Amino acid sequence: MQEDNNKSIFKEWLEKLQQESWQLELLISGFAIFGIYAARTVITDIEFMIHNDFDGDFQFLAILFHFILKTGWLIFFINLIVHVILRGLWIGAIGLRYVSQDINYDALRYSPRMTEYLKTKVGSYDDFIERLEKICSVLFAFTFLLFMLFLSLMLFFIQIVLIMEVGNIIFKGNYSGVAFVTYFALLYLILGALVFIDLITLGGFKKIKEKSISRIYFFLYRYFSATTLSFLYRPLLYNFIDNDYTRKLFYISIPYIFVVIGGYTMFENVSNPYEPARLQKLYSGTLLDDVYYDDLRNIRLSEYPNEERKVNKEQLRWISLANFNVTESVSSLFIRINTDMVKIASADTSLVPYKKSGFSFRWFNNNMVDDKFLEATKKGKEQVIKSLYDKKREIKSKSKYSNQKSELDSMDALIYQQQQYWNNKIQGTENAKVHNIISAFANQIELYVDTMKVDLRHCYFYTHPNYNEQGLKCFFETDSISRGIHDLKIIKKIIYGNNDKIQNDSIILPIIKH
Repeated sequence: MQEDNNKSIFKEWLEKLQQESWQLELLISGFAIFGIYAARTVITDIEFMIHNDFDGDFQFLAILFHFILKTGWLIFFINLIVHVILRGLWIGAIGLRYVSQDINYDALRYSPRMTEYLKTKVGSYDDFIERLEKICSVLFAFTFLLFMLFLSLMLFFIQIVLIMEVGNIIFKGNYSGVAFVTYFALLYLILGALVFIDLITLGGFKKIKEKSISRIYFFLYRYFSATTLSFLYRPLLYNFIDNDYTRKLFYISIPYIFVVIGGYTMFENVSNPYEPARLQKLYSGTLLDDVYYDDLRNIRLSEYPNEERKVNKEQLRWISLANFNVTESVSSLFIRINTDMVKIASADTSLVPYKKSGFSFRWFNNNMVDDKFLEATKKGKEQVIKSLYDKKREIKSKSKYSNQKSELDSMDALIYQQQQYWNNKIQGTENAKVHNIISAFANQIELYVDTMKVDLRHCYFYTHPNYNEQGLKCFFETDSISRGIHDLKIIKKIIYGNNDKIQNDSIILPIIKH
């Protein structure tokens, strides 16, 4: 009895709370919109971090994570903006009702036919307020349901990607093993599609009464409920689909998600049918794009307010010229080191990397790579210095002679001399290694001004200030370039196809020499 009484009190409290929930909705929506709008810079930071710090399979997973954040941002921002507008309209409608009460169609003195039509289609003013109230109350919960449905969809596809990637790692080079993993991933996709069909049909498979099919689908449903985290929002989902009014909103949730994901790619308005594709313009040297010039890019970004500059930044392409307007006798270009450049450099067996590539756990894993030549030099130093110290100890162990002090002083000077010699030799070996690595990257780039080849002799490791992109900054002289407009052709080696075949790719960027 006490339990029933507590439930009754709780139910009354919920009913009272839902009547006053519009105040909380407006308050939370306002704070949420402000926070979500400010989060654009965080999402931009994550995008640039993925672009710079992740590579290979991990980059793909990181891109998926960023895609989830960006799409979720759109869902919340759009829906909460609509919610605030509609809730504001609802408040305005209530304020108007205080002054004007219900709609008096007779006072409008329209024709009988038009009056009857308006009474049927428009209805009473209170009905209009009630419809607004329903939409506003449901829209807030609908926003969270949309995001959770989208998250479940993405988690499912991430599982398929992980199955393929793990299979490729385990069965690398084994075509039958890779084929097995592919078929397994396809089966996994089909099973997930069955659960998705059950979702959009509002439980079509759950209604099957045949015990064997029902039992099989029950375990399938439980598995995907756990792996896609859909169990977290099941109460919200079932409360949506058990009501005729909210069920209509659920019907548009799936197409709404797909529109948010790729709606901007569904339509295209071509105002100039003669405009070539962007890559074709780059290859032909007929595109002037700010993203390829540091000076033009900075001018464009300076036109935005400070808080908008990061959001409106673009990721650097594989090359960026320091100047479009060349006024000095020396100019430079930035070469962003990417996966292709690393793979091409790794083909040179004389180059020894400093660390192992890929992801590693730094706390318990030493991913440093030993340089045998450098280690041999260090070992040579240790042997020489050790033998000298052994000789010094022999001198000290002898009986005291008048010339012992001079011998020890001579030995100390020799030890110091040998230490300096070997330290310089080790440092020279390390410096040569650094310069060889720079040359291996720089040699993958060829620079031509019009038809004249320009040597990139002075290249340095450089972190670009656009968003800390790592690469090389190479300087070249411009004294021999005449005044006027010139084309800079940059040729880069790339890896093409699955066979890691090396080919040349090139773009042409115009400059003005003053």
